[in-house]
Amino acid sequence: MKLIISRLFFLRIALIFIVIVSLELLGYAGLWLNSRSLDWLSNKSYFHIRAMLAGCNDANMRPKFLTLPYLGYIPFPGYSKNGIIQHNEDGYRGKKIALMKGNKFRVLCIGGSTTYGFGVDSPAQAFPARLEVLLENYIQKDTTLSKQYSGAEVINAGLDASTSADELIQYLLKYRYYRADAVVVHSGINDALILSSAKDFQLDYTHYRRINFHLEPLSQPMRFFMKSYFISYFAIQLFYNNFSLEGDEYGHQGRQTFCKWTDLNMDSILKNKQFFYYPFYKNTRSLFQEIASDGSQLFVLPNVLNIKSNKMKTSGKYYELSNLNIALSDSLCREFGGLIIPFSYQSIKSASSWVDDCHLDAPGEYEKAVIVFESLTPFLRKN
Repeated sequence: MKLIISRLFFLRIALIFIVIVSLELLGYAGLWLNSRSLDWLSNKSYFHIRAMLAGCNDANMRPKFLTLPYLGYIPFPGYSKNGIIQHNEDGYRGKKIALMKGNKFRVLCIGGSTTYGFGVDSPAQAFPARLEVLLENYIQKDTTLSKQYSGAEVINAGLDASTSADELIQYLLKYRYYRADAVVVHSGINDALILSSAKDFQLDYTHYRRINFHLEPLSQPMRFFMKSYFISYFAIQLFYNNFSLEGDEYGHQGRQTFCKWTDLNMDSILKNKQFFYYPFYKNTRSLFQEIASDGSQLFVLPNVLNIKSNKMKTSGKYYELSNLNIALSDSLCREFGGLIIPFSYQSIKSASSWVDDCHLDAPGEYEKAVIVFESLTPFLRKN
């Protein structure tokens, strides 16, 4: 009798074990199925959401962006991709540059993903890092410059999906304090992109920007339960599935509440050149004015599109607005004593260097760096 009871007991234990393992496998499958296609912009797959909620410190599982109350969002400190640390602890791509300026020639590069280097795997391959190497070597080899400067340093303040509004705020509240000798602004494409397909357009761009880019860890004991694949899968399904939806950095798809305080007809405003009500113009004008008032030399790097991309064939308005933003940037640059860097689609020798409508691969990023370098060196020698 005791033997039968003992066998029944172990059978029940085995059955419970099998059920738990089966549920965990089911949960893992659910997480995997919702993580096969990572968002092109953020880390919002189920596995990454699970890691955020569980307070995981693995750099490869960190979100790509950190939501902040005044800056909006920044590159998440310590974020890693493919085993490469992408963001430093101060919240921008590449190596950390000391806030207090020393005796190095300092350049600040500000813009969107085309400054960040969305098309390359490593921060060292993006044009700001390549520019730093070119400037450093140039200074070290020049006896006159090497007496004036101990080297060069370039800050990559590029932020994926940022608009002129984000760039203005980022400069006002953060990057102006780095007191750069030169500021390279590479902007306009994202403004053109959101305006070309805008619904309920608002001058402050709240019609498209999502509110949260990351999730804070749960409190205990809920964080402990996220160790279970089964529990975490169903918790995300029930409470965080909306966060995982792709592409809503460029359109919150009606799930975020915003205040519709303007009903301007932007097509009419642009047709009549009423640029006072054109956000890119006003934001960029304010940014250039602040850069000039801080005593930094302004450089404008035109943010050009790949004219042979498939997107150009289907979105003429995007291309038209992008060209308008380039023209407005040029005009404003001259107004505030800035210098325009000669950059165009033809500046990139190989068409294969374009990975999509606006981003470049590593060889393309190097070519861009050389063009920026050649525009900066006359100023460097005069300064």
